[in-house]
Amino acid sequence: MISRMQSWLRDWKEGWIGPALLLLLTTGWLLIVGTIFVHSAADGPEGGFPGPYSSSHMKKILVGLAGMLVFSFIPSKQFEKYSSAFFWGTIGLLGLLLLWKWAQGGVVRWIRIGGFGLQPSELAKISTILLIAQLLRNGERLRQWKSLLKVLAMAALPFLMIAAQPDLGTALILAPTVAAMFWVGGIETRKFIALGVSVLLLVGSCGWPLLTNYQQDRIKTYLGIGEVALESAGGYQVAQSIIAIGSGGPTGRGLHLGSHHDLGYLPEDHNDFIFSVIGEEWGLVGTISVLLGFLVLVLTMLGVAWSCRDPFGRLVAVGLATQIGIQAIINQAVTVGLLPVTGMPLPLISFGGTSIVVTLMGIGIVISFARKPVEVIHPDGLQRGTSSVIHRPIRAQVQPDQL
Repeated sequence: MISRMQSWLRDWKEGWIGPALLLLLTTGWLLIVGTIFVHSAADGPEGGFPGPYSSSHMKKILVGLAGMLVFSFIPSKQFEKYSSAFFWGTIGLLGLLLLWKWAQGGVVRWIRIGGFGLQPSELAKISTILLIAQLLRNGERLRQWKSLLKVLAMAALPFLMIAAQPDLGTALILAPTVAAMFWVGGIETRKFIALGVSVLLLVGSCGWPLLTNYQQDRIKTYLGIGEVALESAGGYQVAQSIIAIGSGGPTGRGLHLGSHHDLGYLPEDHNDFIFSVIGEEWGLVGTISVLLGFLVLVLTMLGVAWSCRDPFGRLVAVGLATQIGIQAIINQAVTVGLLPVTGMPLPLISFGGTSIVVTLMGIGIVISFARKPVEVIHPDGLQRGTSSVIHRPIRAQVQPDQL
């Protein structure tokens, strides 16, 4: 028993110097910024710190940090072993939501039991990455169109189920995530282009009639087509967001001094538009610090993928890095009017429950790969015919004639 405890302690201490520590520090910075501005936007300075919103936010952060710590100790092979069960479990939860939607109508995105709420679409983002990584780890499924389309169908299943809730913003995150994993997995360029063009044509021809009225209104407002009320299409929020960010100037008005959002002009200021609050109160300096935080976080995760010898770990790290990076870019682009309103939170910063917990767990998975790299048979962890360890590309090179 004592020897087992000593072994556990040694394992707990190992592997934290390097990318794992940088991931922890960057994640901690973004969580601190999020907590500060959830309090500023939702609670205000009157009642002291923490207020009701910031207190709830910190409780969810603690749950997420506990999950991240647990996941960082799980051997990476265990993620691959249980990826299928995790995926089909989340599909089952999404199916329950759709059954409830068909029975009751309306928008159904949460499973609520007492005071506990769970958003299965957030779990589906990680479970899809794990399953796709498992299917693509050897590169064999990318050589034949039949196998490739089967993998694509597996990725499309959660996409369609999430979009049917409707939650198109969350569903759209899966598209660039899976595309990045396909590319890193070694798909031939001509197949990659053919798939991309086919998907765009399919979405363009069949997707528009399936969108809800408010989703169509948001796109029309963004493109300047027709006469749509700004309030119902997200244009009002974007206009107020731009005013708030612009009023912050280089250094901001100061913490709790953002009058624009305090007066109620900026809806969802603690959630989808929290980046605007940062811009108003901390100015350009604050927004750049957040951008740098996400840049360091994503590049560090890609660095873990670069150095990972196990194809499964490489694909998972790339998928999670793409997911966090794309979601951050979309959220920030919406706040300055570069994209239509999607209702997508800013990872690790926006007020939220399942989103922040699942994001922290995903970072914990990457920390696990960084702390305990998997030893593989091939010295570079790729298919035969690829480069050496020193000059290894992040993208696998799958040869059509490989067995």
